[in-house]
Amino acid sequence: MILRIFDSILKLTFFILIVGTLVLALVRPDLLTSAIKWLGGVVSELGWWNYPIIAGIACAESFPVIGTLLPGQNAMLVVAGFHAKTDLIGTIAVAWAGACLGNWLGFIAGKHWGNPFMDRYGEWFALGKAERTRLDAGIKQNGAWFVILGKFHNLSRAFVPFLAGASGMWSARFWLYNIIGSLAWAIVIVVLGTFFVAYYEIVLAWIQYIILALVAWFLGYVYFFRREAFNRYLSEKKAEIEESVNNR
Repeated sequence: MILRIFDSILKLTFFILIVGTLVLALVRPDLLTSAIKWLGGVVSELGWWNYPIIAGIACAESFPVIGTLLPGQNAMLVVAGFHAKTDLIGTIAVAWAGACLGNWLGFIAGKHWGNPFMDRYGEWFALGKAERTRLDAGIKQNGAWFVILGKFHNLSRAFVPFLAGASGMWSARFWLYNIIGSLAWAIVIVVLGTFFVAYYEIVLAWIQYIILALVAWFLGYVYFFRREAFNRYLSEKKAEIEESVNNR
């Protein structure tokens, strides 16, 4: 019970931080501009200490539970973006190594404790039976794409390696997907970070339109291309909730 309360407090805290940052970006982008400039100065002062920081962020956000709570990818965009201006290849290599390690630790944890953990605590992370059924089926049918592309989403980045271990995926196969996915993620995030820190003032000036465009794209994609799958998911989730209520 105490762990559940602590988890809820952490998730609420990070939710408030994320929503607060978005509101701040919409209402007072000048404050975010000043904060990013300050972070750039801190990164410059840290020097070579940025390497273990980048590796630690990449590793932590790839680990189950921890990865869903930490705003690691946002931190990577800023820290790696500023540091990559002095060492692009080294920054990518360190981010790649950290992500590979985090994924491997999550995979090993999943092999040993995955199913019992998810049966007991999966609902805490919005991974009930409906979500796990879809993820398990996706991993078994398209394991490569789930592990590789899963790096680019907060929830899947933290739990796909864990679930891959729980599903019994071969270690050698996972390592191949892990290496490819972590390298692709490191390159994309670090390069995006360098562009962001170079043009963040322009990005923040247009942030309202960028957010609206992303929301419109997502809703349009679900409506035109994934409507049937989304409705099926809602039906399964409704049945799961009803079963949970009836069992209480």
